[in-house]
Amino acid sequence: MVTTAETATMFSAGVALRRLAAFGVLGAGITGAHVLFGIGLPCPLLALTGIQCPLCGSTRAAGALAHGDLVAAWSHNAMLVVGIAVAALCATAWTVELAGGPALRPPRRLRPFTQNRVYTCVAVVAAVFTLVRNLA
Repeated sequence: MVTTAETATMFSAGVALRRLAAFGVLGAGITGAHVLFGIGLPCPLLALTGIQCPLCGSTRAAGALAHGDLVAAWSHNAMLVVGIAVAALCATAWTVELAGGPALRPPRRLRPFTQNRVYTCVAVVAAVFTLVRNLA
């Protein structure tokens, strides 16, 4: 029998895929505004301090990807390019699972693979990326 605590932490490929799709639609909308009208999202941290945050250049990188220019996208924001590749792999795995294929899960030593662990990993990667891009 599954307890309430277990159901709160159980993974659902359908829920994850819907959330990723919503995030993708938002990103596509921002990218479309940039590509079609030249509208971008200004970074307050960059404007105030001159320090590039982990998201600086994301709109330009997504626009470059929309034009098929991987090199330009990488130079604008490498973390976004890697993030999009990881999101595409996850979406593929979750779609296969929903279609009746095998469920891909992290190794047992990483379980439970909670949202807090994902957020912590993303925060550490973003902090390291920020340090490297501003010091290099």
